Amino acid sequence: MNKGKLILKFAYLAGYLLFAGFSAYFTASSLSLNLLNGTNLWLVFVLVLVVAILAGWCLTNVIEELQKRVRASKVVFILSLIGFFIFWTFSFMTNVHYFFVEKHGYSILTKELSSAKKYIEENTTKSNKNIDDQKNTAQMAVSASVHANIESFQRELNNTMEHHEGFGEACINILNSTENILSKDSKTYGDKNEYVIFDDVRDAGDRGVTQRSRFTELQTKYTARMLEQLNKKLSVIENFYDRKKDQNTELTELLEPISELETKHLPAVLKDGSVNAFYKYYDQQDGRVISKMPNDYGKKCVVKSGEDIKSFNVYPSKRMFDTMSVWGDIVSGRLVGMTMLQWIIIALIFDIVSFILFALFRKES
Repeated sequence: MNKGKLILKFAYLAGYLLFAGFSAYFTASSLSLNLLNGTNLWLVFVLVLVVAILAGWCLTNVIEELQKRVRASKVVFILSLIGFFIFWTFSFMTNVHYFFVEKHGYSILTKELSSAKKYIEENTTKSNKNIDDQKNTAQMAVSASVHANIESFQRELNNTMEHHEGFGEACINILNSTENILSKDSKTYGDKNEYVIFDDVRDAGDRGVTQRSRFTELQTKYTARMLEQLNKKLSVIENFYDRKKDQNTELTELLEPISELETKHLPAVLKDGSVNAFYKYYDQQDGRVISKMPNDYGKKCVVKSGEDIKSFNVYPSKRMFDTMSVWGDIVSGRLVGMTMLQWIIIALIFDIVSFILFALFRKES
């Protein structure tokens, strides 16, 4: 082999190693995210480079078998073609995945965090207002009923109609009605209180009193009891709705780590800009915020038709690190606003150029 051909051969080899090296790096990065939690990148790189050489070897074997006029081996041709497509598909899909994460990773992470923050702010504010409204409505309703009974009791105590004079059964029925008003929704509020205003044994001496001189005493006594029992009930309602607000407190507590991630960690990720930085940061965002969000938040992030995902309102950062999930979203058109055609073409160019250079290198051998 003359000097010129030797130089050309090494140029082909160098070119192949350059393009195959880039392709192997993209593939190794994708695989390390999928399988190895972002570690052992260079070990994977070496293994992938070996796979890339095998793919090139298989392709050149296919070309050689096609060029043979005699004694072409169908077995070598078929096995080499299958081997090439397996190795090349593996390389191509992981390369595109790498480009996807590199291009859209930061945007996906920031949008997800922003959407979680917006969800918390909107839902806790709205929810707390609804809780306050529900509490006020419940307290006003029971207060109105009890005060209506207080007025009825006072009128009935002073009623001069036959069979209604003084503290008789009509007055007692009003007091019993008040007890029922206060206890009827005990299951709803988890209320274990007993609301006793008139006790048959304790208050037996008051039954049937008709002396007007005692009416003020009885009116004061039972009005105070009704108000006392009402305040117990209002306290139960207050505590019930405060517990509902406490559930929202767990959600609002996530605003602190969100603020820290936005002001401290995300700027560092943006400055680094690498796929590895995205992956390392993702662990913090998912562990401190996203994994603690309620199920309803996750439902709002996707658009479904039955059980099938049609598109994403917010693309899950966890999903972008999985090659097959990303390819499933590319093929199904779920990546709204995230174009991948140019990156697919770039991945193809890297692989095609590297295979051409390897074929030329073997041809010169």
